[in-house]
Formats: sequence, structure tokens, C-alpha cells
Amino acid sequence: MGCRDPLPQLTPMAADPLRPRSYLHLDERIPREALLKLVSTPATVAKWQFLPLIMASVTTKKVWRDASGFQVKKKTRPICYASHRDAALYAYYSQQLTKRYEALLTARGLGEAVTAFRTSDGRCNVHFALDAFTWIEAHRPCTALAYDISGFFDALDHQLLKKKWSEVLGRNALPADHYSIYHSLTRNAKVEQVVLYALFGISRYAPKASGRKRICSPEQFRKLVVEGKHLKVNPDAKGIPQGTPISATLSNIYMLEFDERVANQVFAWGGFYRRYCDDVLCVVPPHRAVAAKAFIETLVPEIKLEVQKEKLEECTFGPPGTSIQKPLQYLGLTFNGKKILLRSGSVGRFYSRLRKGVRVADIARSKAARNAGLAKTSVSIKRGKLNRAYTFTGHQNFVSYAHRAAKIAKSPAIAGQVARRWSALDRAIRARDRS
Repeated sequence: MGCRDPLPQLTPMAADPLRPRSYLHLDERIPREALLKLVSTPATVAKWQFLPLIMASVTTKKVWRDASGFQVKKKTRPICYASHRDAALYAYYSQQLTKRYEALLTARGLGEAVTAFRTSDGRCNVHFALDAFTWIEAHRPCTALAYDISGFFDALDHQLLKKKWSEVLGRNALPADHYSIYHSLTRNAKVEQVVLYALFGISRYAPKASGRKRICSPEQFRKLVVEGKHLKVNPDAKGIPQGTPISATLSNIYMLEFDERVANQVFAWGGFYRRYCDDVLCVVPPHRAVAAKAFIETLVPEIKLEVQKEKLEECTFGPPGTSIQKPLQYLGLTFNGKKILLRSGSVGRFYSRLRKGVRVADIARSKAARNAGLAKTSVSIKRGKLNRAYTFTGHQNFVSYAHRAAKIAKSPAIAGQVARRWSALDRAIRARDRS
């Protein structure tokens, strides 16, 4: 399911929409005063010419074990980022929409039902997963149904999005400035980062090292990118880019009626409902499970989306004190009725990244040795960066996340899942020393 790994949660209302963004783009950073004037002038926004988005690909690995051994499946998702001015516009309008959306959630009794991309008073995915597991423990026997919505951002229907957007504003149609934002997202133009950087000789790893204030001039962009046919415009009547400051807010607005209808029905059955991004979780009494599945699988097509039925996780928890063979996986954690753990795939990726980090450090060590005319083994692998990334001495890394999760969930077993990090790091370094 999507949105599973421990990433910082977006908080549209808390973030400053005009904050400076440090990345390199097609325009230069501009003063806050100029941005404030821009976002505060609807007539200007209505006629605004948005720059193309830059699209970077993020690849994650799913690791699991079956009878034949470890299996790895790679998943690549495009993340788009907007120019400095456009990002300020998206963030400002996201903030305004979020205020109205939050008021609607409260009025409809859905304040706790939707957990992703909202202000959360410091709560994260671990808290949200723990809420679900705690409810399950208190209401056994029960059946948990965890669905994954296919595509999600790429599948949002444009006309339905426009309708929901207008409803949140309390209007029959979008005002001109909001329509300008809508049109820029639904008919978005984008260029791949790797292509753009190659065209202008920019390093992917240190794009600002050359001292550039922007990637290129408009003339250069037209000549090399547009005339070179590297610009892609969304040709479909569905899909918005994932990664802009307003994308998450719009996805929640799109799902508002769905959330209300499913939550009300599940609550009427005495159940529990949560949605985190494209992850839908319903927990109902066992005798309601068939009806709950039919209800959800009928409702999702009505909003022109699809659920991946083959990925449905259905877990029935028996009387208190019993466990289930295949645990429920939710928001990066698992629960078998007795024990809360991190997903094995997340832990496996951590150790895989650790070994990869050592390989990269070994390459750097070999290069330094060659430059100094020394044997590789006479130069030590620098452990400082490795320790910060893969041990408890670092901050905001997977190990610190695991320890925070263990504390929040009161599950020491979670900390035990990363307990062998030191020995794994030592073994990986020794293996490189021998190679």
C-alpha cells in the first residue's frame, strides 16, 4: 500500500506557504514581499502562466521471503516539484482550501477518520497505526479490511475533482483564480529531471555546485527542451502530479464524500474507519465483513477509482489473548493480536541500504587510496557518515524512527528489529576490506 514508509507528515496549515525553497528550478527565488503580492492578487493568479514541473523518479523496493528465498520488487513513482513562484501559489491556495476542508470534516464528524496530510499535533503514522491496533484489541472479535486504492494521484478524475473543489468553496463553479490553479495541475506540463540536468550539464548529486540561480533561461528552455520534444503535457482527463504543495490537499477533498459515506456506514455497524492517503482501513464485527467489502467495492468505482482486490488484507482477530498467523499490516507496522512490529520489508530495506552505504564508502576509499598512491586497505572506510545514517548516533534516520516507534507503541520488540545494526555494519565493512 502507498504512504507506508516513515516519512515526515505534510502539514499544509502549519507550513509557511511563502517559505523559501532551496532547490534549483526554472526560475530564481524571489523576495517574500513579491510572493505575498502575487498570492494576494486573484486577478494576477487567474492569468498566471505556470512553468513546467520538474519530475524526479523515486524508487522503493518491496522485499519479502517465500519458499524460494528473498524476493525483491521495485516500484517507481514520479514526484513533481514546481517553480518557486508556482510553489508559493500552490501552497497558499492549499492553505486556504485546507481551512475550509477541516471545517467540513469537523461538521461531518470525520475529524479522526482522515489522517494523512493534515495538522496532527505531533502525531505520526505510528500513532495512527496504534489507534487502529488499540481499537481492534478492545473490540475483539473483529475483522479488519485494509484496501489499497490503485494509482490514486494518477487516477483522480478531473471533472469530479473540479466539482468537489467547488463544493468546498461553497460555489457552483470555480472562481477564475482557483480555475487557473486547477488547469495548471490537470493539464500539467513536465520535464524529467535527469533529462533536464543532462541537457544543461548539471550534476544530479550537486545541482547548485555550479552557482546557478536557475537551471536555464526561457530562450534556452524553448530551444533545447520544447523544440527537443522533452516536454510532456498530461493528455488524459484524469491525474494530478504528486509532490506539489497542493496535491495532498486536493486528494483529501476528492475523497471527502467517499470518506463520509463509508465512515457513517462502518460506524453504524459499530466499526472503525480510517483513511491515510490511498490506504483505507475498516474494522467491523466479523458478521459484517462481507457487507463491508461489498459496500466499499461498490462505492470506489462511483468516484472513478479502483481498489486492488488482490492486495486486500482481511484479518479476523479472535478472542482477546489469541494471535493470527498472518498479521495485519498498516502504515508501516504489523499487528498479530499480541505483538506490534515494523514491517519486515521496511527492516529488510534498511539493512539493504546499510550494505549499499558501505559499498559507496568503499568506492570513495578506493578512489582516495589511488589518488594517494596507496593500497586500498591502507586507507580506512570513513565511519562517521555511516554511523549517522545507520546507527542510533544519527538523528531522523531509520534507527531513531524504530526507537521512537517502540516507545510510542510500548513494543520493545520493534527496537529489537534493528538491534543487529552494529554487527551488520561491522560485517559489511570487513567484507569490503577483504575484497
